[in-house]
Amino acid sequence: MKNDNLNKKTDNFVSKKLDWSVIQPEMKNKFGKDIYESWIKKIEFVNEFHDYILISVSTRFIRDWITSRYLDQILQLVKLHKKNINRIEFIIKNTESEEENFLAKQHSITNENVSFIKDSYLQYNRIDPNKKFDNFVLGFSNKLAYEASKKVSQDISHYNPLYIYGGVGMGKTHLLNAIGLSLKDKNKVMLIPAERFMYQFVRSIKLNEMVKFKEYFRNTDILLIDDIQFMNGKEAMQEEFFHTFNALLDKGSQIIGSADRPPNKLSRIQDRIKSRFSGGLVVDV
Repeated sequence: MKNDNLNKKTDNFVSKKLDWSVIQPEMKNKFGKDIYESWIKKIEFVNEFHDYILISVSTRFIRDWITSRYLDQILQLVKLHKKNINRIEFIIKNTESEEENFLAKQHSITNENVSFIKDSYLQYNRIDPNKKFDNFVLGFSNKLAYEASKKVSQDISHYNPLYIYGGVGMGKTHLLNAIGLSLKDKNKVMLIPAERFMYQFVRSIKLNEMVKFKEYFRNTDILLIDDIQFMNGKEAMQEEFFHTFNALLDKGSQIIGSADRPPNKLSRIQDRIKSRFSGGLVVDV
């Protein structure tokens, strides 16, 4: 009888172990589909111990990226299910040579498909052909942002930089996309989320290709950068972005940015970057 009770207690303990399949959709909902598919989905659950869990990813690069941007929030989600979990540890599945192959493969895919298309007016093809001015839902609150975006698409450098801010789902990305569509036939247009800019920055450092990175971003005619708030706390990247910003303004390129708050409310962003954006036209949606 005692053995039976012990077995039942053991079974109960095992059944209460963390169910990673429950955590995954929660992470997808928290971070959004793009981030989840690009980074979070790569995580594999290995085991749970007394006060921590062990997860695995394929490369140190993925580990470092997840650790620097998402790990605290993942831990918060885990603690909602298991309060005793205080930390998350990683193991790397690939060897160093495999990791180099991974980075090389990523570099090849990026150049081949979407990131940097040389000798093309559209250097960074992230533009959605379905997000146009014609199908933008216009209302009283977003009319000024809409009109400013239309004006920039007809006369670049009229408002430079143009900074659009507002909450999630208010149409910031739609307007950036519509500007890009309007200008891409006659200009070198680059539409890029701030997180992707950071990814390219880190990748270029790892591959010793910072000269190429600067060449790509500083030779565009129109730079549209989305979700600027995600640059927060990344000093090295902000330094590079600041110099890219200045180089583009000096050559008469148009800069359009978006964020979830006005420039002066951006946290852990260099004051000089906030000042540059504040010096143009700032509109909300």
